[in-house]
Amino acid sequence: MVFNRLTDNKTVTSLILGALLTSASFTASSGALAQSPPPSAENGVWDLTDLYPSLDDWQQALKDVDRRIQSLGDYQTTLTESPKALATALDAIRSVEKSASRAQTYASLQADEDLRDGQAQERRGRAEQLMARFESAIGYLRPTLIQMDRDTLSSWLSNPQLQDHRRFLENVIREAPHTLSKQTETALAALGPVMSHETPYSLLANSDIDWPTITIDGKSVRLDAAGYSHWRESKDRDVRQRVFDAYWPAWQQFTSTFGSLLNSQVQQHVTESRLRHYESAMAAAVSRDDIPPAVYQQLIDSTNDHLGTLHRYLKLRQRILGVDQLHYYDIYPPLAELDKTFDLDDARQLTREATAPLGPHYAELLKRATDSPWTSAYPSQGKRSGAYMNGSAYDVHPYVLMNFNGSYGDVSTYAHEWGHGVHSMLTEENQPYPTSDYSIFTAEVASTTNEQLLVDRMIQQAKAPEEKLFYIGQALEAIRGTYFRQAQFAEFELAIHRAAENGEQLSGDRLTQMYGEILRKYYGVDKGITTIDEADYAEWAYIPHFYYDFYVYQYATSITAAQMFAHGLERDPKAWRDRYLNVLSQGGSQSGYQLLKKAGVDLATPAPYDNLIQDMNKLIDEAEDILDRLDED
Repeated sequence: MVFNRLTDNKTVTSLILGALLTSASFTASSGALAQSPPPSAENGVWDLTDLYPSLDDWQQALKDVDRRIQSLGDYQTTLTESPKALATALDAIRSVEKSASRAQTYASLQADEDLRDGQAQERRGRAEQLMARFESAIGYLRPTLIQMDRDTLSSWLSNPQLQDHRRFLENVIREAPHTLSKQTETALAALGPVMSHETPYSLLANSDIDWPTITIDGKSVRLDAAGYSHWRESKDRDVRQRVFDAYWPAWQQFTSTFGSLLNSQVQQHVTESRLRHYESAMAAAVSRDDIPPAVYQQLIDSTNDHLGTLHRYLKLRQRILGVDQLHYYDIYPPLAELDKTFDLDDARQLTREATAPLGPHYAELLKRATDSPWTSAYPSQGKRSGAYMNGSAYDVHPYVLMNFNGSYGDVSTYAHEWGHGVHSMLTEENQPYPTSDYSIFTAEVASTTNEQLLVDRMIQQAKAPEEKLFYIGQALEAIRGTYFRQAQFAEFELAIHRAAENGEQLSGDRLTQMYGEILRKYYGVDKGITTIDEADYAEWAYIPHFYYDFYVYQYATSITAAQMFAHGLERDPKAWRDRYLNVLSQGGSQSGYQLLKKAGVDLATPAPYDNLIQDMNKLIDEAEDILDRLDED
């Protein structure tokens, strides 16, 4: 779930995406409790009264924001009179936006505590409608500024009264050729929720499919998304095969409908990019965060250059599993088992130890966050699955939702989400509200760097060879799932948009064919490395992120950057710490691409990707050495 702000950057609110990215955890419902424990870090219960003391206070805030939204149109006639008038208008708009974001945060968090609570869902809807009214009310802003004399507006950038808004105004000038008339921008803002196909997709994917059941250990198991994510990791190969044989045909039955939805969404992206005079839908999408299209293309090119290393990893997986031929259903079980469970205190302590190279101030912020009732940690009946960080309430603090079940993956998720959380805290410390909204492009670096520091520490401290192999497997699977898999998605997304730009209608059959071709290439089907059944090509229909308009590539670029930062911090903390923390502290004050480039990671060049693959090969070498020694014993 992503919240769009005035700058068109994206505030992080949902960044662990379960089965749809790497591997979703299976969240077992613990049943409704007679009485919830009080909010505390120890209980894993968050305290939303930091946002509003009561529901009545939230309702009053909603009314106040709605009234203030109605007054924003008054600035349209005075906006361009002087730097002072523009600063007054932007200050007022930002103030309303900040209050609306806080109201939406409260409603969203409360609704996710129990998705069965109809009144909470209604409040979420009211908050979303409020935000839509805000966006519509300021639809005049960019078009009015663009109609100004360009030299005059550029000269205002140095005015002290406009310093907090300088980045926004720079983006307005940069995107002037792609901004439409006042009437059109206002209409597009109002139509945004209607034009999105994400909700129809979600309803079909989560409510309307008749999920299959299979018998496992004498019990009937329902293969919905959570069941599939759990059982595909089974140690029993027969179970995995039966899961795939039952699950993907269920999706295959609906590929015509999913194809119609995705085709409509892609056609919308293409149409709007043409209306805005972009070279392509991809160029339009990356432009919003001021990312060069060369970054996207470099990711695809570098990934294809390094498919041999992915194939090498798949052969390692085949060796560990002891199978004659690797199948697609063999991708998900861990390379090694870990006979150990973790509790929330473990997650807290391990995250603090792993991030020690980030220095004392980072440690102080992390301790404050994880000692406070800011995390909803445990699964419960009706609670939203997965995990996310919501840092949209600028004047308060970030909140984390997760479903902690005691696995190492849950510990990694904890480190990941509080990587986002401390990123938000650093940004708020160093940036005024107008430049506090960092993009996904840097957000995922902050979280994935924490994951990388954690797994590196676990590898180093592992005592038994089997334990070390487990953590190496976690690191390798992170690269496969977050780099190669997301690059594969990104390549598919680029291909279907280019097909639409060439006038092609994307039917379910056509999408299945295109996805299958890319899947076969990545997993070395024609080289005999992996066997994939044609029914599995329906996997494209399972991925909601294809409705998010060129979103997933940032996961692949982020793990690439995170690997460089994490290993730099481990080797030479003094040299890397300041430049890394500067990236986090700058928020949205500069392009995420430029921030990373200044810190030494240029994602428009092959070097960072080459570095990631070099590290992957070292992990494979280490795993093979352990296996050789175990075989000798």
